[in-house]
Amino acid sequence: MNIEPQKTETLELTDVTLRDGLQAESKIIPLEFKIELLELLAQCQFSRLEITSFVNPKWIPQLSDSEKLCEAWFKRKSTQETMAFVPNAKGCERLLKFPIPWISCFVAVSSTFNQKNVNASINETIQEVEFIISTAKAAKRKVRVYVSTVWGCPYEGDLTPEKLDSLFQRLSVLDAEEIALSDTLGVATPESIKRVLKQSSKYFPISKTSLHLHNTYGFALANIQAAYDFGIRSFDGTLGGVGGCPYAKGATGNAASDDIINLFYRQQKVSSFPKKEIEKTLIFLRDKLGLSLHSSLAKIQEMGGTWYGI
Repeated sequence: MNIEPQKTETLELTDVTLRDGLQAESKIIPLEFKIELLELLAQCQFSRLEITSFVNPKWIPQLSDSEKLCEAWFKRKSTQETMAFVPNAKGCERLLKFPIPWISCFVAVSSTFNQKNVNASINETIQEVEFIISTAKAAKRKVRVYVSTVWGCPYEGDLTPEKLDSLFQRLSVLDAEEIALSDTLGVATPESIKRVLKQSSKYFPISKTSLHLHNTYGFALANIQAAYDFGIRSFDGTLGGVGGCPYAKGATGNAASDDIINLFYRQQKVSSFPKKEIEKTLIFLRDKLGLSLHSSLAKIQEMGGTWYGI
C-alpha cells in the first residue's frame, strides 16, 4: 500500500466556487460580478482557485465567458495560484493562451455518466486525458485528473471495486500531478471514504490524492475528517457550499470551504482563519449574486449570529 507519512500539517484547500459552484446556476452571472468574486476569493487565503472551465458554451452557458474572465484577471498580475477545467484537447488549447499553472480534466468510473458529461466513452476520455497531460507537460503546466462518480452514479448506482481498480490502474500509469477522487452525488460515508482511499492508495500516493466531495446528505465534513485521519491533506470546497452538478439531479453543493477551514482551525490544524475576507465574500454571494448558501457559517451569519471560536 502506497501510504506516505505526512511531513507537515499543511492543509491544501482548492476553492472551486467560480467553476463547480456556478456551473449549474440557471441565471447567467455577469462577467463583472465574476471578476469581483474572483478578487474576493483571492483574498481568502486559499491554496488555489479553480476559476473557470473551457467548455463548449452550449453545454455550460454559465461559463461561456472563460476567455474574457481570464483576459481581465491576468492583467492584474495576481500571485494567487489558479486552475481551470478542460473537457478535451480543444479546451486545453484554449486554456494554454493564459498563464494558468494547473489544468484539470475529467474521467468517470461510470461509463453512463462519462458519456452524458463529456459525450465520450471512458476509453475516448482517457485518450483525451493522455493528450492533455502530454500537452501540459510541454507547456510546463501541471494536471489534476478528477475521477468522478467514485462513490456512486445517478444512472448506474454503486460502482464495483473492480471498476474502481480498473480505472485507477489505467490512470496510475499517466503522469498527472494530482488525482481528485470525487463524490459526485454526495453519498459517501466516513467508512466508505476510508475503504476507497485504502483501495486508491495501491495506485496513487496519498500526497497526490485530493478529495472533491459534495454535501447532498450532510456527510461532507465527517468524510473530510475521516480522510484527514487517513492522511489526505488536499480538499476542494465552495464558499457557502454553493454549487451542484448539471448531470446529477438532486446533487447539492460542494463541501463548504468556510466550514472546512473552520473545522481544521478549531482543531488547531491550521494557524489562521481569514474571518473578514470570508464574511465579505459570503455576503457578496448572497446579496449580490442572489445565491442560496448552505454552509453552517453562512447560516449563522444570515441569522445575525457570531461565529464561535473564530
